[in-house]
Amino acid sequence: MTESGEAIFERVRQNLAVAEGSLNEIQSSLPRTISWIQREWMIANQNHARALLTGAKISLLEAGTAWAIGSNRGAASSLRVFTENTIAWLYYKDHPVEYNMVIVNGADLLLPKAVQSYLKLVDLGFEKNYSLLSKYAKRSTEYFYTAVSQFVHAHPAFAADHLKLEESAISVPRDPGFLKLVEMTDEFISDCYAVVYRHSWDDLPVAARADIELRLGAKVSSFLN
Repeated sequence: MTESGEAIFERVRQNLAVAEGSLNEIQSSLPRTISWIQREWMIANQNHARALLTGAKISLLEAGTAWAIGSNRGAASSLRVFTENTIAWLYYKDHPVEYNMVIVNGADLLLPKAVQSYLKLVDLGFEKNYSLLSKYAKRSTEYFYTAVSQFVHAHPAFAADHLKLEESAISVPRDPGFLKLVEMTDEFISDCYAVVYRHSWDDLPVAARADIELRLGAKVSSFLN
C-alpha cells in the first residue's frame, strides 16, 4: 500500500471511531424530503417506476456512509443521485413508456431541470408557485441541483494547495458544512413536490406543510390557487 493510501485509511479509521449517529444526522437534515418519499412509497406499490424511489433510498444510505468516513465528494455524489431519482419520480411515475425506454433502451434519465420544464408545460401554475416558494427560500439558488453538482466536480478542497491529497479526499473531522448542502437540497426537492401536490394540501406531509406555512404566512392562500 502506498504512503498516501495508508494515510487515507488512517483518516477513515479516525472518522469511523466517532461515526455513530452520522447517518441520523444526514436524515435529520432531510425531514421534508424523507416524508415525501415515504408518502410516495406507500401509494406506489404497483407503479412501474417505483425503482426510482428505491434508488433514492439507497443513494441516501450511500451519502450517509460516505459522509461518515469523511468523503465529502463521495457523499455529494450520492446526494446528487438521490436528488435526480427523487425529482425524476415526479415525471416517470405517470409515463410508463418513457420509463421503459430508460430501462430497456438505455435512454437518459430526465434530470431535474428537464422535469421542471415539463411540469411548467403541463401545470400552468407550477412556475408561479415555485417562484413564490423560491422567494422565501433559504437555499442560495432557485435551482439548487447545480450547487450540488458543483460541489461534486469542484469541491473547495481542490483549490486548497496547502492540503495533502489524503486531506482533500477524507476530511477529519467530518465537514459539518456538508449538512448545510443537504438541508438546502431538502428544501429544493420538497418545494418541487409541494407545488406539484399543492391542490391536495391536507394530504401533504406535515413537515412540508408546516415549512410552507412558516415561510409564506398569509400568502399560503395564494400558493393554493
